[in-house]
Formats: sequence, structure tokens, C-alpha cells
Amino acid sequence: MALFEGKTPAERNKLIAAIVLPLLALIFVIRMLSGSSRPSGPPPKPTPKGKASPVARGPQSPASPAGDGSQAETGDELVSQMTEVVCCPQPYSGGEAGRNIFAFYVKPVAPAGPAVLATPEPTPPPPPPITLAGLAPQSVFARTAGFTLQLNGDKFGPANRVYVDGQEVPTQYRSMQQLTANIPASLIANPGQRNILVRTPDGRLYSNPSTLNVMQPPAPTYTFVGFLKRQRANTAVVKDGKGELHSVRQGDLVEGRFRVTEISERSIEVVDKDLNIKHTMPFVDARGLPGQVPGRAPGSIQPPPPPDDGDDEP
Repeated sequence: MALFEGKTPAERNKLIAAIVLPLLALIFVIRMLSGSSRPSGPPPKPTPKGKASPVARGPQSPASPAGDGSQAETGDELVSQMTEVVCCPQPYSGGEAGRNIFAFYVKPVAPAGPAVLATPEPTPPPPPPITLAGLAPQSVFARTAGFTLQLNGDKFGPANRVYVDGQEVPTQYRSMQQLTANIPASLIANPGQRNILVRTPDGRLYSNPSTLNVMQPPAPTYTFVGFLKRQRANTAVVKDGKGELHSVRQGDLVEGRFRVTEISERSIEVVDKDLNIKHTMPFVDARGLPGQVPGRAPGSIQPPPPPDDGDDEP
């Protein structure tokens, strides 16, 4: 070739190297670009270290004889001494084996404090098998005589019994909606509330509780302030809330409802004509010592003063 004419062997080798090196670099760049578009798969096997990639050699110069062994050996030595130059890292061509592409960052949770147990809401009790709707009467006065209590409701039975503050009383079955009970005077001797319950003796069937109100009975408000001893009947002097004095004898009414049954120097015994309850009015001297009994206000009907028979003792 005319390119190598008049050149020494050393100059020829340099010229060949100047032509071959750019070609090798161009081939390497083409391989890298083709590798990025290659489908994902096992990477190509690397070239063993110390070996150069095969290079297509151009046609031999006509000036050089085909059997020139020195020229061929010199070119091979230069090529064998060349190493592959890596200018850029291999581009990402797909997911790595064993890597989870769906993994995401999870924020660590701080340790929780002591667990607080939630208080469960109480379960409401089931409704009682027996219904107690009402009482008649609903309230009574203390210290009155025994009476008959009527109980109204539903699902009553012949085996049901009435209990007053836990004490069984005589019970009469009338119907599924009505019972009657005999309440003795001892259970209402003092004011207060009494718990009424209907149930069977074994306690399997029971009703909702109800309340009987036992009230304080009315009492006289007059004050016994004087005593007159007479031959026929003793006379008592009482004072009302206004300070007015009235004379009463046995059988008279005080405040319109309390009948005088006995008069003595220490007290007056009266009975409530409506409730049949006995009261005692203690004597209070002129100095006004305590002794009044609170109760009903004075009525408008007052007993007239007794006539002077002239039989009074001094």
C-alpha cells in the first residue's frame, strides 16, 4: 500500500496502532450501547483478563510479503498488550435477582405505655317475670290499724306471695292482674317507706319492687296549760297557736278532729276521730316549758267554755 511506502518497520507499527486503537474503542462503545437495549437476562461473559478482543485486520500491504513473519509478530504483540478500557458503569437493565421491588419503608413504632383495660359497659338485667304496676292505697299514716293492700299488675299467679320489707304477709290471689294482702298494724307503726315485692316462695318468679309510703300522722297543736278540778267533770284549759285560751271537758273536740277521752293534772288524752289514733297532750306550766307536739294547725271549730255551776271546789 502507498500508506506504508518508504516507512521503516517501527513507523509501520506505530501507524497500525494508530489505526487499530480507535477501531477498538469504537467497537467497545457499540457493545455498551447495544447492551443497554438488550432484554434483561444473564450478563455477557467478561473477556478474560490479559486477552484482547479479536480485531478484524485489514488487507495486507502489497509492499509487505505475505510471509513476513516479523511484521505479523510485531502487530500481534501490540494487540496482545492492549487492555479493555471501561469508561462508564453498565446501565441498569432490570431488577436484581432476590430483590423485592414492592418493599417500602415502614416507620418504626415507639413502644406503647402500659395497657389500659377498657371498662365494659354493664349489661342491663332482664325484666322481671312478674309486673307490679301499682298499689292502692299508695300511702298510709303510721300508727293506724291494719288494712288491706291491693296490688295491680300482670302475670300474677296463685303461688305468688306479697312481701313487705322481706316479711311475707297473707296474700289472696284475685286474678292475673290483681292481688290483695293483709298489712298488719305492726308493719306501719313508724313512719317511713316500705318495700313491697311479689314473688314465689322459691324466688324463681319475682316482680319489680314498689314502695308504700308510711306518713307521720297529724297531731294536736294545742297546749295544755291549765287544770280545773270539778265535781262533775274535770276541766282543762288549752292554748291555741294564737295564744287564745279554751276550756275543754271529756268528750269535747279539740281542733275539730281530736276528741278528749281523759283529763288529768299531768296530761290530756285525745283520739283522732278520723284515724282512730291516740295522742297525749302533756301539761305545760305558765313558764312555757317545752312540751308541745308538732302536728296539724288549729281548726276553726272550738269547744265553748263550760258554764259556771257554782259547784267548783276551791
